[in-house]
Amino acid sequence: MNINNLAPILQVNKSILMATKGRIDMLVRFSCLLLLLMGGSYSQRDKLLQGEELKDGDELLSTFGKFKLGFFTPSENPFSTTPSSSKRYIGVWYNKPEDRRSYQSIYYKVSSLKVVWVADRNTPVIDKSGSLRIDSTDGNLKIFHSGGNPIAITSVEGARNTSVTLEQSGNLVLHELHSNGSIKGMLWQSFDYPTHTLLPGMKLGINLQTGHQWFLRSWLTGESPAEGTYTFGMDPNLTDQLIIKWRGEVHWTSGLWQNGKFISWVVHGYKFSYTSNEQEKYFSYSVKDDFTSFPSLQIDRRGYLNDDSRFSMSCSEEGRYCGPNTNSAMCNRGSSYFGVKFGLMSYGDGTKFKESDNMTLDDCRFKCYQNCSCVAFAATNTENKTGCEIWSRGTKFIKSQTDDSRIIYLEVQPKGKSASISRLL
Repeated sequence: MNINNLAPILQVNKSILMATKGRIDMLVRFSCLLLLLMGGSYSQRDKLLQGEELKDGDELLSTFGKFKLGFFTPSENPFSTTPSSSKRYIGVWYNKPEDRRSYQSIYYKVSSLKVVWVADRNTPVIDKSGSLRIDSTDGNLKIFHSGGNPIAITSVEGARNTSVTLEQSGNLVLHELHSNGSIKGMLWQSFDYPTHTLLPGMKLGINLQTGHQWFLRSWLTGESPAEGTYTFGMDPNLTDQLIIKWRGEVHWTSGLWQNGKFISWVVHGYKFSYTSNEQEKYFSYSVKDDFTSFPSLQIDRRGYLNDDSRFSMSCSEEGRYCGPNTNSAMCNRGSSYFGVKFGLMSYGDGTKFKESDNMTLDDCRFKCYQNCSCVAFAATNTENKTGCEIWSRGTKFIKSQTDDSRIIYLEVQPKGKSASISRLL
């Protein structure tokens, strides 16, 4: 074959090779960019080792990026950019809870922090000096801060060489390590100490070997994760049903567990299961990904059990009632309601409850609704809306702007209608 006849063929092959090389270079660059972007999303650490610290402003990020752990200040108003308190808490929250509960409009989008667990709910740090560390002396997880002694998150005896990991389930786990750094075993997990939220994998029930109980307890207020007055868990008398209690009084029941479901509780999308053996008895649930990516059941400060879209799950099978206090004696006030006023009540002080009762404004409202002679109620601690004072019939509201004036919730009777005050049993 004439060499001159090969020239066009060689030229074509050269062009093909150059084009192929260009495509490969482009593919390599695109792959590197993709890996860079993905790495930037999940490059944060998911664990804390001895000698390391997590300062206020730093975060742990679980594998696949669904959960974060860090310091936060709760805010009741999702539109507010300035928290009303400087108290700082260590918590776990959903990283991007833009699922069924997201609220969007053409004007704004609200994406409030969806906290699912709080480590130091009753002992916050008063400023941003806090840092999370594993204590080198005993291997336990603690918050160190400038305001006093370290705040212990775990109290495991005999712990020495340890690490803590935020798992992809949202569970914070303290591990014991071998000398080579590999995991020897689990010493403690946050799923055994839930606060106000139940996640898939958590339990509601009792460990029959140790007596340890798994249950939820509400926040005290919308801006305080401290222990509130409502609990949600397994009925200690009938272990095959769930109950909501207020200060030890049963306010709602799920009905007994029969044939794989609760007889009085409709649970849409959340598939419950019941386990009973010699070691433990508990309820847990699972959710399909196509239903929601951010499942949670949360007992709020008013005693409502809400799902991830903030829909109240504590409903009867017939749908006639959604909320707590199903089994409580309440007054029928007809068409009257409680309106917000600013001023004083005549005849001075009303009936005040003890500070040790740790009552919230919602507790106070409930106390008033239980008392058929109550015509007004107010928080005694105006700073955090706690404490309770109620007034009976015969006292009157006085509009005032004096220093001792405050917000009072006063019974309002619409004109032309009379309220029927009777006890509902």
